[in-house]
Amino acid sequence: MPTLEITTMIGCPLMCTFCPQPGLKRQYEKDNDPRVKDSKYMSLENFSRILSKTPKHVRIDFSGMAEPWANPDCTEMLRIALESGYTVAVFSTLYGMSEQDADLVVELLRKHREQIAAVCLHLPDANGNMPGWKHSKTWENVFDKFRNLMEENVLKSFDIMTMDGSGAVHEDLHHLNLRILPWHGHTRAGSLDESSVDKQNIYTQTPHNTSPVSCASTPFYDHNVVLPNGDVVLCCMDYDMKHVIGNLLRQDYYDLFTGAEMNRLRRINMTPGYSACSICKSCNQTLNYDLSSSATWTASGDPLSHRDATIALYRYHLDRINASPWWRFGMAITNLVRGRRAGH
Repeated sequence: MPTLEITTMIGCPLMCTFCPQPGLKRQYEKDNDPRVKDSKYMSLENFSRILSKTPKHVRIDFSGMAEPWANPDCTEMLRIALESGYTVAVFSTLYGMSEQDADLVVELLRKHREQIAAVCLHLPDANGNMPGWKHSKTWENVFDKFRNLMEENVLKSFDIMTMDGSGAVHEDLHHLNLRILPWHGHTRAGSLDESSVDKQNIYTQTPHNTSPVSCASTPFYDHNVVLPNGDVVLCCMDYDMKHVIGNLLRQDYYDLFTGAEMNRLRRINMTPGYSACSICKSCNQTLNYDLSSSATWTASGDPLSHRDATIALYRYHLDRINASPWWRFGMAITNLVRGRRAGH
């Protein structure tokens, strides 16, 4: 479903190796208007403004590119989102969450259980992929509150994960006797410095997609991430902010999908051949389309039944996209005339 991930702050203190924080922080500081003060943390005012621009059918994820509760206002943000009627998901390491916060959050999750799409706790692992985490009695008390909620089995989805190929947790947590499934990492579509995880051998190599592609998660490119200054990046892979598709403090939600950057991305993705100008061309979570003379297209290796005529039509429109501006202008006039004749 359409989703907006909330990045509540820039420069996550946990510094997880599979989350390229240095690149995000560098690019955010470079692109951010120096006149905007205190843009490291998302303010409650800006969160409310962003939410007011977001349609109710869009899921709100407290995840983004940093630990949500590294922002002390996150519990209040969660309350506002739920009481406004949004479907919500929570992904957290529990870092920064006080016991009082945990009581409030658990109460909100229980009260609004029908609106909760998922809760996922990300724990520190045995390989040290969360170097900013430190064990404390407070953290463990907070975890116990969430574990009790999980055991109530009142939520649709409640998971626990690590960023480790074995699923093994940090040695300080062995006494919790947790059984967690292995996690398979990836390079964030080339955003990750692979040298930071080169000894673990649990990540997927960065592909170079030479075929036309679309997103395997959403064909409409509408699972996006909003940053504290209102900028919206394409997806959770885009730590380098390659595709800033708009700003929800200055624009409406649907403007994100009709702007120049989104149109440029779609055009590159539709075109055969690899391009570093699209993060999707370096992503392993894509649908890849074969435009050869065979009668089938392929999507992630699975055949889709399409006739030669359909492929020919795709090629025709692709050629037209790459045609001269005068052709596009002529087609726009033709379509306008046709619309008037039809009484539109």
